[in-house]
Amino acid sequence: NDDTKKTTPKDEPRMLLDTPTCRLWYKPDNVFDMPKVNLMAQLITTTVYDSPISSCLASLFVTCLEEHSNEFTYLATTAGLHCSFFADRSGIEMQVTGYSHKAHVLLQRIVNMIAKVSDLTTEELFNRVKDKIMKQFQNFLVSQPYQHAIYGLDMCLEACKWSMHDKIQALEPLTYNDFVAYATRFLDRVRIELLVHGNVTPDQAKMMASIFTDGLKPKELFLSPELRVTRLENEETTHRFAEFNPNNSNSCVGIVYQMGPMDLPTNATLSLLNHLIKEPAFNVLRTEEQLGYIVHSGVKTSGHDVKGLFILIQSDGHDPIYLDQRIEAFLKNFRSHIVGLSEDAFAANIKAVAQLLLEKNKNLGEESYKYWNVISNQTYIFRKYEMLAKEVKGLTKSKVLQFFDKYVLEKSPHRRKLSVQVFAHKVLGRMKEDMAPVTVAEDELKEFKRTTALYPLPKEVNVEKLAI
Repeated sequence: NDDTKKTTPKDEPRMLLDTPTCRLWYKPDNVFDMPKVNLMAQLITTTVYDSPISSCLASLFVTCLEEHSNEFTYLATTAGLHCSFFADRSGIEMQVTGYSHKAHVLLQRIVNMIAKVSDLTTEELFNRVKDKIMKQFQNFLVSQPYQHAIYGLDMCLEACKWSMHDKIQALEPLTYNDFVAYATRFLDRVRIELLVHGNVTPDQAKMMASIFTDGLKPKELFLSPELRVTRLENEETTHRFAEFNPNNSNSCVGIVYQMGPMDLPTNATLSLLNHLIKEPAFNVLRTEEQLGYIVHSGVKTSGHDVKGLFILIQSDGHDPIYLDQRIEAFLKNFRSHIVGLSEDAFAANIKAVAQLLLEKNKNLGEESYKYWNVISNQTYIFRKYEMLAKEVKGLTKSKVLQFFDKYVLEKSPHRRKLSVQVFAHKVLGRMKEDMAPVTVAEDELKEFKRTTALYPLPKEVNVEKLAI
């Protein structure tokens, strides 16, 4: 194991195994030297999200799996081992973390349980879990308006995202027999993408991969799940809807300036712009204008690689149309803020962003998450932060201004703005005012997505060069 630690790079995992049903990434812990391991796995299948019904059944499956596993996962926790699993758009993700000498035992118990969920789940447990998930869905509808605005953005930008109302409708009539039929077949065809990182040898990592393949005996996937993203075609698109909770007096606006799939230099420019805008946006919109308690700016990623600048305000005192106008006014003035930055101030911002990107991992978990992020988004650029920092260091003020003028500034032919406006019931009267050239109502969303172009998926990465 010491030889493997010496010969493996300190900042990226290597591929140990690549078959039609399983790809294994491995990295020994040659940084922190702890007696621990982090195992992260994604069971990739189209059957978790091909309809609102599948989405509900997958949630039921994962919650039943948690219920059945509670007995042994509680004991594992006392021995310093932890696990979690959840259903996402591409399949089921699971993690096993903790002391390496017994991690494989916990993994084996979980995989055995996955294979037995349909046999072990009683009708009584099914009904209890169904009730629990229905409550989660209904709780979302009374959560904060800013969460509904982010959900509205995702509903517009993600080509195949089921609405909460669709899921509530799909869950209602599901029966125990529906669940059993689904649970017995839904992991028939699956691809397992796996990262084993920590105090284990390559052979032990392969043994962990074989626990999955021997336990689940998956057949090859016909099709991989595709996270397609709508390509906004107009300078401005607005999606308006009434706040789901009539008792909440807050309105919200969430705006994305869509920029599309990004190469490293463009991504670096967005990282710097995001850093430059953060403090002024908060100072002007929150502190000076006092528009609302929640003011946020950041980078929004849709699918695996479509990025945009994101600004959000939740307000009790103003309607979303006014908030949108104030954000536009701020951005117009912000351009002169960039122009007015001294060379020293600009260089200090570049240094701050580069330092953030190059910040050393504080622990094994942080390092694992960085690798897992680029494995699960299928870019496999493990040294991404280092490469971004190098690009950031080469940026000039004129490059940032060109980028800002192209994607964010009003009247630019390249600007693609999506404004999601959530109206509190007290300002519903304004919902039909100041309509944007393209204004999408809640019942027009499906047609909007059906008739809007999609970005192409990124090219598949050749991972052979990363094999051991």
